[in-house]
Amino acid sequence: YDSRDRVFNPSRGQNHMVSVEYAGLGGDIGFTKYLAELGLYIPLFWGTVGFLHAEGGYVEQNGGGLLPDYEKFYLGGINSVRGFEWQDIFAVDENGDIVGGNSYIQFNVEYVFPLIKEAGVMGLVFFDAGQVYGEDESIDVGQLRESAGFGIRWYSPMGPLRVEYGYKLDRQEGEDQGRWDFAMGAGF
Repeated sequence: YDSRDRVFNPSRGQNHMVSVEYAGLGGDIGFTKYLAELGLYIPLFWGTVGFLHAEGGYVEQNGGGLLPDYEKFYLGGINSVRGFEWQDIFAVDENGDIVGGNSYIQFNVEYVFPLIKEAGVMGLVFFDAGQVYGEDESIDVGQLRESAGFGIRWYSPMGPLRVEYGYKLDRQEGEDQGRWDFAMGAGF
């Protein structure tokens, strides 16, 4: 379902998605993946917009088929939990090795405001939270990794551009404090 007034920098509307992916009608790979996503754009005052976003997923192995790690979940990067590197939020197996998770949850809150309205330049501040859970783990919102930050979005003649900085609010030992991310294209 998509009722946004535009794809890049929407000012109102909703964007929701539910999907089920099934693999296993031949070959060695067999899994079922469930995904759900909710997005709500709320017009506020002086041309500003609030954005609430939540998503989650679950994947399970089917019968004797394999569930490859690249079909599992990771978080981090400009389109999930900013401030973390791509696939920097992960699950670990019984040996302590990094693996993809069988489930995940993610939440994003943004406040978007015009900087140069005529040129399509927008500023934003955000809060992100999310976590990936292994096969035998239950979803626990008390374990969410969190970040906050700011950025600029521009609907340029070459297409949408995004530059955003995320600061880790729950930095762990050995981690950097945050990072800049750049992307071309729409987010979430």
